[in-house]
Amino acid sequence: MPPVPKPKRERRPIFLRQWRKHRGYSLAQVGAEVGMTGPNLGRIEKGEVPYSQDLLEMLAEFYNCEISDLLIRDPSDPEGIWSIWEQAKPAEREQIVKVAKALVTSSENGPQTPTPRAPQSQAQSQRISAKNRPAKAG
Repeated sequence: MPPVPKPKRERRPIFLRQWRKHRGYSLAQVGAEVGMTGPNLGRIEKGEVPYSQDLLEMLAEFYNCEISDLLIRDPSDPEGIWSIWEQAKPAEREQIVKVAKALVTSSENGPQTPTPRAPQSQAQSQRISAKNRPAKAG
């Protein structure tokens, strides 16, 4: 009886390819730098072949980033917090940290109750209601 193949496990995305492209290198260039062929590196980037700790260390050094960046951070995402962080000046980074701490602190304190609005006069209510009514077809 032939061996039963193991089911493929869904893996988290990694960002080796994005980092290579972000730094402007081809598969052949990076492969030569880390001692493997471009196609083999491409298979690693696609998740077809496992990566090693040694490879991650070489790539992180070559791309001038942290090993963890290769695994969890997409440098091509302009809305990613780390992309924004890299663009920020030191004073702006201090503000980012303060805002983030305030957000975390406010969420730890539970949902905030909305601030009550001042009562409206009948005339104000009618004007607001008229603005929100769809226009009549004429």
